[in-house]
Amino acid sequence: MGVGRSGVLSRVAAVLVALVAGLALASPAPSGAAVASSAAAPQMVATGPDYMKGSASYGGTLTAMVAARQPQFTGGTLQWYRGGTAIPGATGRTYKPTPADVGQKIRFVAMLTRSGYETQRAVSQPTPPIAHASPLKRTVRYDVRVNATGTIPAAEIETFVAQAQQTYDDARGWRAGGTAFVRTSRSESQFTLVLATSDRMTSYSSVCSAQWSCRVGRNVIINWTRWKTASPAWNAAGGSLRDYRHMVVNHETGHWLGRGHVGCSRQGALAPVMMQQSKGLGGCRFNPWPLPSER
Repeated sequence: MGVGRSGVLSRVAAVLVALVAGLALASPAPSGAAVASSAAAPQMVATGPDYMKGSASYGGTLTAMVAARQPQFTGGTLQWYRGGTAIPGATGRTYKPTPADVGQKIRFVAMLTRSGYETQRAVSQPTPPIAHASPLKRTVRYDVRVNATGTIPAAEIETFVAQAQQTYDDARGWRAGGTAFVRTSRSESQFTLVLATSDRMTSYSSVCSAQWSCRVGRNVIINWTRWKTASPAWNAAGGSLRDYRHMVVNHETGHWLGRGHVGCSRQGALAPVMMQQSKGLGGCRFNPWPLPSER
Protein backbone atom coordinates (compact mmCIF):
# COMPACT_ATOMS: atom_id res chain seq x y z
CA MET A 1 0.00 0.00 0.00
CA GLY A 2 1.56 3.39 -1.02
CA VAL A 3 2.22 6.38 1.14
CA GLY A 4 0.63 9.62 0.15
CA ARG A 5 2.33 12.96 -0.20
CA SER A 6 0.97 14.16 3.13
CA GLY A 7 2.43 11.11 4.92
CA VAL A 8 5.88 11.76 3.48
CA LEU A 9 5.75 15.37 4.59
CA SER A 10 4.72 14.32 8.10
CA ARG A 11 7.68 11.97 8.39
CA VAL A 12 10.15 14.60 7.13
CA ALA A 13 8.78 17.06 9.65
CA ALA A 14 9.26 14.56 12.46
CA VAL A 15 12.90 13.97 11.48
CA LEU A 16 13.60 17.70 11.41
CA VAL A 17 12.09 18.15 14.87
CA ALA A 18 14.31 15.37 16.24
CA LEU A 19 17.42 16.88 14.68
CA VAL A 20 16.68 20.30 16.12
CA ALA A 21 16.11 18.80 19.56
CA GLY A 22 19.42 16.92 19.37
CA LEU A 23 21.30 20.03 18.37
CA ALA A 24 19.78 21.89 21.29
CA LEU A 25 20.93 19.21 23.71
CA ALA A 26 24.46 19.26 22.28
CA SER A 27 24.79 23.05 22.40
CA PRO A 28 27.45 24.42 24.79
CA ALA A 29 26.40 25.88 28.11
CA PRO A 30 26.14 29.64 28.32
CA SER A 31 29.53 31.35 28.62
CA GLY A 32 28.76 32.53 32.14
CA ALA A 33 28.26 28.98 33.38
CA ALA A 34 31.53 27.83 31.79
CA VAL A 35 33.49 30.59 33.54
CA ALA A 36 31.89 29.73 36.87
CA SER A 37 32.88 26.04 36.68
CA SER A 38 36.54 26.74 35.84
CA ALA A 39 37.13 29.56 38.31
CA ALA A 40 40.17 28.80 40.52
CA ALA A 41 39.72 28.57 44.28
CA PRO A 42 41.27 31.48 46.21
CA GLN A 43 44.73 31.00 47.69
CA MET A 44 46.00 31.43 51.23
CA VAL A 45 48.91 33.86 51.50
CA ALA A 46 51.99 33.08 53.60
CA THR A 47 52.92 35.76 56.13
CA GLY A 48 56.55 34.63 56.35
CA PRO A 49 58.99 31.85 55.42
CA ASP A 50 58.55 28.17 56.23
CA TYR A 51 61.69 26.96 58.00
CA MET A 52 63.21 24.61 60.59
CA LYS A 53 64.83 25.32 63.93
CA GLY A 54 66.97 23.06 66.08
CA SER A 55 70.16 21.03 65.79
CA ALA A 56 71.00 19.39 62.46
CA SER A 57 72.97 16.58 64.09
CA TYR A 58 72.45 13.04 65.32
CA GLY A 59 71.01 13.33 68.81
CA GLY A 60 69.46 16.73 68.08
CA THR A 61 65.86 17.69 67.31
CA LEU A 62 64.46 19.57 64.32
CA THR A 63 61.16 21.46 64.57
CA ALA A 64 59.05 22.45 61.55
CA MET A 65 58.09 26.13 61.66
CA VAL A 66 55.20 26.62 59.22
CA ALA A 67 54.39 30.29 58.69
CA ALA A 68 50.86 31.58 59.35
CA ARG A 69 48.60 32.09 56.35
CA GLN A 70 45.98 34.71 55.50
CA PRO A 71 43.42 33.39 56.06
CA GLN A 72 44.90 30.78 58.40
CA PHE A 73 44.89 27.12 57.36
CA THR A 74 42.69 24.84 59.41
CA GLY A 75 44.19 21.44 58.58
CA GLY A 76 46.90 19.65 56.67
CA THR A 77 49.68 17.07 56.73
CA LEU A 78 53.44 17.19 57.21
CA GLN A 79 56.16 14.85 55.92
CA TRP A 80 59.92 14.87 56.59
CA TYR A 81 62.30 13.98 53.75
CA ARG A 82 65.86 12.64 53.62
CA GLY A 83 67.11 14.05 50.35
CA GLY A 84 64.24 13.40 47.95
CA THR A 85 62.85 10.39 49.83
CA ALA A 86 60.02 10.52 52.36
CA ILE A 87 61.09 9.15 55.76
CA PRO A 88 58.58 6.46 56.81
CA GLY A 89 56.56 7.48 59.85
CA ALA A 90 58.14 10.95 60.10
CA THR A 91 54.95 13.02 60.01
CA GLY A 92 55.06 14.99 63.27
CA ARG A 93 56.09 18.57 63.83
CA THR A 94 59.43 17.49 65.31
CA TYR A 95 62.03 15.06 63.96
CA LYS A 96 65.10 13.52 65.60
CA PRO A 97 67.83 12.70 63.05
CA THR A 98 68.85 9.04 63.03
CA PRO A 99 72.18 7.38 62.18
CA ALA A 100 70.88 6.91 58.62
CA ASP A 101 70.55 10.69 58.30
CA VAL A 102 74.22 11.49 59.00
CA GLY A 103 75.67 13.12 55.89
CA GLN A 104 72.19 13.61 54.40
CA LYS A 105 70.06 16.76 54.09
CA ILE A 106 66.66 16.90 55.80
CA ARG A 107 63.63 19.04 54.90
CA PHE A 108 59.88 19.01 55.43
CA VAL A 109 56.89 19.44 53.14
CA ALA A 110 53.51 20.47 54.59
CA MET A 111 50.21 20.42 52.69
CA LEU A 112 47.94 23.12 54.19
CA THR A 113 44.17 23.08 53.80
CA ARG A 114 41.17 25.34 54.42
CA SER A 115 37.64 24.80 53.16
CA GLY A 116 37.00 26.79 49.99
CA TYR A 117 40.69 27.51 49.41
CA GLU A 118 43.34 25.88 47.27
CA THR A 119 45.57 23.38 49.10
CA GLN A 120 48.95 25.02 49.63
CA ARG A 121 52.36 23.33 49.69
CA ALA A 122 54.81 24.64 52.30
CA VAL A 123 58.44 23.55 51.79
CA SER A 124 61.43 24.29 54.02
CA GLN A 125 64.98 24.80 52.83
CA PRO A 126 67.07 21.65 53.48
CA THR A 127 69.43 21.43 56.42
CA PRO A 128 73.17 21.22 55.94
CA PRO A 129 74.32 17.57 55.90
CA ILE A 130 73.36 16.06 59.27
CA ALA A 131 76.43 15.99 61.53
CA HIS A 132 77.64 13.38 64.00
CA ALA A 133 76.81 13.87 67.68
CA SER A 134 80.36 15.11 68.34
CA PRO A 135 82.84 16.85 66.07
CA LEU A 136 85.80 14.81 64.87
CA LYS A 137 88.56 14.73 67.49
CA ARG A 138 90.89 12.09 66.10
CA THR A 139 91.20 9.61 63.26
CA VAL A 140 92.50 6.12 63.99
CA ARG A 141 94.13 4.03 61.26
CA TYR A 142 93.79 0.25 61.26
CA ASP A 143 94.56 -2.70 59.00
CA VAL A 144 92.82 -6.06 58.66
CA ARG A 145 94.38 -9.50 58.93
CA VAL A 146 93.00 -13.05 58.80
CA ASN A 147 94.59 -15.73 60.99
CA ALA A 148 92.99 -19.06 60.22
CA THR A 149 93.62 -22.75 60.38
CA GLY A 150 92.15 -23.86 57.09
CA THR A 151 90.37 -21.40 54.84
CA ILE A 152 87.73 -18.80 55.61
CA PRO A 153 85.71 -18.21 52.41
CA ALA A 154 86.66 -14.99 50.61
CA ALA A 155 83.04 -13.80 50.63
CA GLU A 156 82.94 -14.16 54.43
CA ILE A 157 86.14 -12.16 54.78
CA GLU A 158 84.69 -9.42 52.57
CA THR A 159 81.58 -9.34 54.76
CA PHE A 160 83.74 -9.07 57.89
CA VAL A 161 85.73 -6.17 56.46
CA ALA A 162 82.63 -4.32 55.26
CA GLN A 163 80.57 -4.83 58.41
CA ALA A 164 83.42 -3.85 60.71
CA GLN A 165 83.81 -0.57 58.83
CA GLN A 166 80.04 -0.01 59.04
CA THR A 167 80.30 -0.42 62.81
CA TYR A 168 83.16 2.07 63.00
CA ASP A 169 81.27 4.57 60.83
CA ASP A 170 77.94 4.28 62.65
CA ALA A 171 76.82 7.44 64.44
CA ARG A 172 75.92 5.36 67.52
CA GLY A 173 79.44 3.96 67.91
CA TRP A 174 82.81 5.37 68.97
CA ARG A 175 82.31 8.05 66.30
CA ALA A 176 79.69 9.59 68.63
CA GLY A 177 82.59 10.45 70.93
CA GLY A 178 84.62 12.00 68.12
CA THR A 179 86.78 9.03 67.01
CA ALA A 180 86.80 8.01 63.34
CA PHE A 181 88.35 4.86 61.89
CA VAL A 182 90.07 4.52 58.52
CA ARG A 183 91.36 1.27 57.09
CA THR A 184 94.89 1.50 55.73
CA SER A 185 98.02 -0.60 55.16
CA ARG A 186 99.84 -2.43 57.95
CA SER A 187 102.81 -0.05 57.81
CA GLU A 188 100.56 2.98 58.39
CA SER A 189 98.11 1.43 60.86
CA GLN A 190 97.86 1.96 64.61
CA PHE A 191 96.08 -1.31 65.33
CA THR A 192 95.24 -4.54 63.52
CA LEU A 193 91.71 -5.92 63.34
CA VAL A 194 92.08 -9.71 63.16
CA LEU A 195 89.55 -12.36 62.17
CA ALA A 196 90.88 -15.56 63.72
CA THR A 197 89.67 -19.13 63.93
CA SER A 198 89.07 -20.30 67.49
CA ASP A 199 92.16 -22.53 67.62
CA ARG A 200 94.38 -19.51 66.84
CA MET A 201 93.09 -17.30 69.68
CA THR A 202 95.52 -18.51 72.35
CA SER A 203 98.47 -17.87 70.01
CA TYR A 204 98.13 -14.19 70.93
CA SER A 205 98.10 -14.69 74.69
CA SER A 206 97.27 -17.31 77.29
CA VAL A 207 94.68 -14.83 78.55
CA CYS A 208 92.69 -15.36 75.34
CA SER A 209 90.47 -18.43 74.96
CA ALA A 210 89.13 -20.43 72.05
CA GLN A 211 85.61 -19.44 73.07
CA TRP A 212 85.75 -15.63 73.06
CA SER A 213 87.20 -12.67 71.21
CA CYS A 214 90.18 -10.85 72.67
CA ARG A 215 92.47 -7.83 72.50
CA VAL A 216 96.23 -8.14 72.93
CA GLY A 217 98.50 -5.15 72.37
CA ARG A 218 97.80 -3.69 68.95
CA ASN A 219 95.68 -6.70 67.94
CA VAL A 220 91.88 -6.53 68.15
CA ILE A 221 90.99 -10.19 67.58
CA ILE A 222 87.49 -11.31 66.63
CA ASN A 223 86.78 -15.01 67.12
CA TRP A 224 85.47 -16.46 63.84
CA THR A 225 83.10 -18.84 65.66
CA ARG A 226 81.54 -15.98 67.65
CA TRP A 227 81.33 -13.85 64.49
CA LYS A 228 79.38 -16.61 62.73
CA THR A 229 77.07 -17.65 65.55
CA ALA A 230 77.12 -14.93 68.29
CA SER A 231 77.13 -16.37 71.83
CA PRO A 232 74.72 -18.69 73.66
CA ALA A 233 73.68 -15.95 76.12
CA TRP A 234 73.08 -13.44 73.32
CA ASN A 235 71.05 -15.90 71.28
CA ALA A 236 69.01 -17.03 74.29
CA ALA A 237 67.89 -13.43 74.82
CA GLY A 238 66.86 -13.06 71.17
CA GLY A 239 69.65 -10.72 70.12
CA SER A 240 70.33 -10.45 66.38
CA LEU A 241 73.58 -11.65 64.81
CA ARG A 242 74.18 -8.21 63.25
CA ASP A 243 73.89 -6.49 66.61
CA TYR A 244 76.26 -9.04 68.15
CA ARG A 245 78.81 -8.21 65.46
CA HIS A 246 78.43 -4.49 66.21
CA MET A 247 78.89 -5.21 69.91
CA VAL A 248 81.95 -7.44 69.67
CA VAL A 249 83.80 -5.05 67.33
CA ASN A 250 82.94 -2.08 69.56
CA HIS A 251 83.86 -3.98 72.75
CA GLU A 252 87.27 -5.27 71.64
CA THR A 253 88.13 -1.98 69.92
CA GLY A 254 87.12 -0.23 73.14
CA HIS A 255 89.87 -2.14 74.93
CA TRP A 256 92.38 -0.83 72.39
CA LEU A 257 91.02 2.69 73.01
CA GLY A 258 91.82 2.21 76.70
CA ARG A 259 88.45 1.19 78.14
CA GLY A 260 88.21 -1.59 80.69
CA HIS A 261 85.38 -3.92 81.65
CA VAL A 262 82.38 -2.48 83.50
CA GLY A 263 79.28 -4.05 85.00
CA CYS A 264 75.54 -3.48 84.83
CA SER A 265 74.59 -0.21 86.54
CA ARG A 266 71.02 -1.16 87.43
CA GLN A 267 68.33 -3.72 86.64
CA GLY A 268 66.76 -3.15 83.22
CA ALA A 269 69.28 -0.55 82.04
CA LEU A 270 71.11 -0.79 78.73
CA ALA A 271 74.32 -2.73 79.19
CA PRO A 272 77.55 -0.78 78.69
CA VAL A 273 79.31 -1.93 75.54
CA MET A 274 82.36 -2.61 77.73
CA MET A 275 80.38 -5.12 79.77
CA GLN A 276 81.13 -8.76 78.85
CA GLN A 277 77.74 -9.18 77.22
CA SER A 278 78.79 -12.36 75.41
CA LYS A 279 78.80 -14.11 78.79
CA GLY A 280 75.64 -12.59 80.27
CA LEU A 281 73.97 -9.37 81.33
CA GLY A 282 73.54 -9.34 85.10
CA GLY A 283 70.11 -7.78 84.78
CA CYS A 284 70.89 -5.29 82.01
CA ARG A 285 69.59 -5.29 78.43
CA PHE A 286 71.76 -6.18 75.45
CA ASN A 287 73.31 -3.13 73.81
CA PRO A 288 75.82 -3.06 70.94
CA TRP A 289 76.79 0.63 71.26
CA PRO A 290 78.90 2.67 73.70
CA LEU A 291 76.80 4.51 76.26
CA PRO A 292 77.31 8.30 76.41
CA SER A 293 79.28 7.78 79.62
CA GLU A 294 81.70 5.44 77.80
CA ARG A 295 82.54 7.56 74.77
